[in-house]
Amino acid sequence: MRPQTKTLLVLGAGSDQCFMIQTAQQMGYCVVAVDANPQAPGLKLADYARAIDFSDKLSVIDYCHQLLQEGVELSGVSTMGSDIPHIMAAIAKHFGWPGPSEQTGYWATHKLAMKQRFEQMGIPIPLYAQVETEADIMARWREWGCDKLIIKPTDRAGSRGVRIIRQEEEVNAALTHAKSFSLNGEILLEEFIDGPQISTESIIVNEQKATPGFADRVYEGMECFWPNIMENGGWLPSRHSQEAQVQISALAERAASALGIEKGVAKGDIVVCPKRGPMIIEMAARLSGGDFSASLVPLSSGINYVKTVIDIALDNPVDLTELNAQHQLWVANRYFFLPPGQLEAVEGLEWTREQGFCQKLEFYPQIGDQLPPIMSHANRSGVFVLTAKTLPQLEKQIESVYSHARFRIDGEWYSGRPTAILDTPLMQLPQSRKGH
Repeated sequence: MRPQTKTLLVLGAGSDQCFMIQTAQQMGYCVVAVDANPQAPGLKLADYARAIDFSDKLSVIDYCHQLLQEGVELSGVSTMGSDIPHIMAAIAKHFGWPGPSEQTGYWATHKLAMKQRFEQMGIPIPLYAQVETEADIMARWREWGCDKLIIKPTDRAGSRGVRIIRQEEEVNAALTHAKSFSLNGEILLEEFIDGPQISTESIIVNEQKATPGFADRVYEGMECFWPNIMENGGWLPSRHSQEAQVQISALAERAASALGIEKGVAKGDIVVCPKRGPMIIEMAARLSGGDFSASLVPLSSGINYVKTVIDIALDNPVDLTELNAQHQLWVANRYFFLPPGQLEAVEGLEWTREQGFCQKLEFYPQIGDQLPPIMSHANRSGVFVLTAKTLPQLEKQIESVYSHARFRIDGEWYSGRPTAILDTPLMQLPQSRKGH
């Protein structure tokens, strides 16, 4: 323990939050972590920890008061990967710490309210409407005249409940699917914009604004999952022109300000319409999980803006001009996608782990697990992060990982590529390939 040291409360202690916990400690601060799962790995890393569901704000606040009485210098609250700015706002307000406002927390977690706010503030977005019935959907489709639609719950994340609608025959099933995931019963309909998508992360400190996180999202080849919308990672650095990156970053920063983010972080999902230019799909008032801020950006550019977010949370001085790239390296993350069935064997992952270009490889299921159908991002089976000096080299490395990996499900072998869901299962390879 390090008494009389500024201490950060981190909401959540899962894999997404471990990087923040360790980064704060490397900066010389203590960390308090809370998580409903007593086995969450971050609880063992933190200086102070308790198994508390962070949605139970009163219990979290009581625990913080207990620590303050014991002399722990709790000074701020933050998180990574958890879409809970409304909870952060309530806790920060109680203690007088920096944090998002309660209004920002609402806008950032309610997709319909977010769209309405963006429209009010002149932020370009796809056409949208709240719908309740099939007739509502068909009326909007005729009015908008677009080829495809997106339907989603207003209160879920991680692609849960999201579907693309391409034909009238799909409307009923898509609406039923979205409603089955909704917690508040509200459904949002949007026009589908067919164009490249970008993930951004912007840091806002009053008039200072910077967007050090900028990655091209990968949806190519993911049509095999339609009507469910799935992403297969991203590329850094972006392949968009510098002029386009400046324009997109400026839009992300305007959108963050529209949500009332005065000191904090904004994670943007942006699509570039060929005719109407960049548009905001959604924005979260938090740091991303899933490798973006924890590994992809630091590996590609040397920038660790999680440190900046920690400084903001602890009310330390911040200079965003320091968020300049120190180097440039090609980086990609990709996922393993497996069909439903019982996982019987896994081969080839150790080969990938042994390669110098592999910075991370995680495979989630255990042998014997029953794999579910892939309905959302939560159903992806694993992830790997690779680096290279050139884009062609990186593309070749991604292919080599998928080529070496093999997963036996219900007696058949699969590569883990997204398209393998629809492909004929792999033939059994010679014994010499096993374990490589």
